[in-house]
Amino acid sequence: MGLFGNLFKSSFEKWVEGASHEELSDAYEEERQQWIKDGFNGGTGEKTPKMKRLDSEISKRVAAEWENDPHRNRDPNYRWSGANRWDKD
Repeated sequence: MGLFGNLFKSSFEKWVEGASHEELSDAYEEERQQWIKDGFNGGTGEKTPKMKRLDSEISKRVAAEWENDPHRNRDPNYRWSGANRWDKD
């Protein structure tokens, strides 16, 4: 971000970057419940900017966890199908 990157971040942005996965999930659920009470953002059904930011951070962290998972198959041509099952006939 550069030398002054943190200077212009809001307190919410700083919290999102430092929060745990559980805290992010809880905050998203609270925001989602409020969104439902308010009638889906005025009837448009569009997520609020706060929901979008929380969702993107959660997604980014889950993708990083998946990428670093030592048990996942790293073969890009591997597909979960009947041909790959261990109980072949």
